[in-house]
Amino acid sequence: MKKLLLTSCVLVAMATQAQSWVPQGTKFPTNFGTDEIVITDANTAWTFAYDGSGGGTYPQIVSRTTNGGTTWTTANITGPGTNALISDLAAVNSTTAWVITAPSEAGPLANKIYKTTDGGTSWASQTVGFTAPSFGNQIYFWDANEGWACGDPLGGSYEMYKTMNGGTTWTVVANRPASIGDYSYVGLKEVVGNTIWFGSDIGRIFRSSDRGLNWTSYFSPVTDFGGVTTSGSSGVMAFKDTSNGLLIAVDGAGAVGTTSAVLYSTTDGGASWDPVTTTGTWYFGDITHVPGTANTYVSTGINSGAPNFMGSSYSTDGGLTWTSIDAGVQRGKVQFLNPTTGWAGQFSNGTTGTTGILKFNGNFLATGENAVKSGLKIYPNPAVDVVNVTAKQPIKAISIFDMTGKKLQSSKSTSQVNVSSLVKGTYILQVFYGDGAVENTKLIKK
Repeated sequence: MKKLLLTSCVLVAMATQAQSWVPQGTKFPTNFGTDEIVITDANTAWTFAYDGSGGGTYPQIVSRTTNGGTTWTTANITGPGTNALISDLAAVNSTTAWVITAPSEAGPLANKIYKTTDGGTSWASQTVGFTAPSFGNQIYFWDANEGWACGDPLGGSYEMYKTMNGGTTWTVVANRPASIGDYSYVGLKEVVGNTIWFGSDIGRIFRSSDRGLNWTSYFSPVTDFGGVTTSGSSGVMAFKDTSNGLLIAVDGAGAVGTTSAVLYSTTDGGASWDPVTTTGTWYFGDITHVPGTANTYVSTGINSGAPNFMGSSYSTDGGLTWTSIDAGVQRGKVQFLNPTTGWAGQFSNGTTGTTGILKFNGNFLATGENAVKSGLKIYPNPAVDVVNVTAKQPIKAISIFDMTGKKLQSSKSTSQVNVSSLVKGTYILQVFYGDGAVENTKLIKK
């Protein structure tokens, strides 16, 4: 079911921080915001528009960059009728993407899936079993062939499909989860590896660990993930792996004085949640984990009701301590590919403008997670075959990342790492200490 986004547009200059955002022009119409953001590589990202002006329209527009955001190009999604809204977006590279649609008003069947293979220039409708009473909510592709799509319940179960051939054919998921009178919301999903989560209007979280084939469900601290059944309530979640994640539960958001937001953490994949005692400011608009880091999350706020509802911040210790990126400015949906590549939503200042989305400017692997001062040393550096690692604190594990944030190898060894398989170049060596702290240092392979 569609979650209405009614926000005013406030565009304010960013404060200078160690980590910051750089505005880029999505070329959407004025006051249109960025909805879901999908990043496929360091240069390529897709997003689609929502009407942030309060006009109540449902735009059918995507924007795409293939050069890291230097330029963004819009394209109309051809095919959906005027009674259709864009619910969610999936993409696997710079040319191939899908959208799922749902009805914005009465009319011909609007629950469909459309695919482009030419960067959005043209879109083809795919045959899928969605019916008129349904409401398409989420879509995701792991690669060019395997995908999953989900809609509101029909006949007692969520309407859910899988494809193994890029969407040429879609088959119903036999073990799709049952509804107990609840439904889900557009774009509301979290995916890590083979595991998917989505939430419902009564606070249930649905989880599949096998790419959507089999499902379990749990009740969460969220009253209503989208605020349609319970006005003023919402929830967002982010996972760093299949077990560990954060959840934000919001209630009473109809007025500043009644708004409350609580941060929770899980270590069992969302089956149970514990409140987090935090230091610093975090925001309740959206939250995401930064891939390639041990425990870094970014939160954003776009609610213009109060200055402390707007801004962005990050935590390098799993949500305990938060550091401001900026404050008092609207920051929307947020997504990261790796420690140096990420975008957050903003509002467009027009089809020839320079705002609409924000590119991350910084490096979360350079933050020195938990500010560890451990006397870490690695030698020889540059290395050929083996690197020796020493520190003042007990070392629990060691990982090596390339400069895009991709993990290449990990080891439980606490004193040596074999790097003979690495090609010549520069890497990040990340050390995990016994107390949960993390430290990074540069490694050069000869």
